[in-house]
Amino acid sequence: MRILAVDDDPIILTLLVEVLRAAGFTDVVTAESGADALRAIDTTNTAFDCFLLDIQMPEMDGIELVQKIRGYKAYETTPVLMITAMSQRKYIDAAFAAGASDYITKPFEIGEVHARLRLVSSLAETRRAGGIPEHHEEIATDRPVDLARRVKLHDVDGFIDYLAMENYLLQVSRISLIGMRTFGVIIPEMKRVLAHSTPYEYESVVADMAEAISDTLKPQSFFAAHAGGGEFICVLLNCNSFDGDDFNHRLNETITEMDLHYSNGAPMSLRAVVGDDFSLKLKSPKGVSQTLVQALAAAEMVERQPLRKEPQKSSLLQLLGFG
Repeated sequence: MRILAVDDDPIILTLLVEVLRAAGFTDVVTAESGADALRAIDTTNTAFDCFLLDIQMPEMDGIELVQKIRGYKAYETTPVLMITAMSQRKYIDAAFAAGASDYITKPFEIGEVHARLRLVSSLAETRRAGGIPEHHEEIATDRPVDLARRVKLHDVDGFIDYLAMENYLLQVSRISLIGMRTFGVIIPEMKRVLAHSTPYEYESVVADMAEAISDTLKPQSFFAAHAGGGEFICVLLNCNSFDGDDFNHRLNETITEMDLHYSNGAPMSLRAVVGDDFSLKLKSPKGVSQTLVQALAAAEMVERQPLRKEPQKSSLLQLLGFG
């Protein structure tokens, strides 16, 4: 796996290279500024599989550098790990909003860096083997699409990768979850869309649904991710109150106004089902995954209850202890 490590502190950079080599990652290129990093990207003959970036750098900080890296078509989905001493939630929020995949605080533990990079290496090998499309154009074929596969939605405001969402929640759970709530959104008709569309058309509809969710959530501060098929997970970052029924109504109005059609001209009759929202209470990495699954399960329960007479928390969430 080829890595580009960027830090304006040469001592930290040297230490990081040694840590990487000890973990078996010897193909490492270093840069001491954002400008040097971009030059390395522009002049390399072999693409990078992963980026390790410091946030606090002069002239061009790591958050701006992430945005520029994501501007390269070849690096839209390449893992970007922030390694920084900035542990406040506002920096974590900004890093993931810019396109970071993960976030490691200094002083970093060698074992933690090893574990994160092993996962990144596995993803890189899968991509090289053809298991994960790198670009949107690659899905414009007639090959089947796995309904469970998560679509990359970097161009949609507030949307990040599902794995990045899990990493984000794990990071902020160590600091503060005050004001954070989550809920699931399901588009029940997505299986039918897949059956009557090309892969490109299907993923375009997923992107349209993401746009509808994003536009309806604004101006709330939020992150959202595609969980596969017609399932989306949403996390509100600074939420004093949230009216799920009102959001559900406005979201479906937005979808209707999109007036989507199949390639043969037939109209798509799509609707969104919004699950009950609940406050985040995370205690472990396993708890992060379970919480996201529970949010989607709550939306599935609402789908099975088409007439919601009054806003109320589902019995599932009450049993699980979420408020």
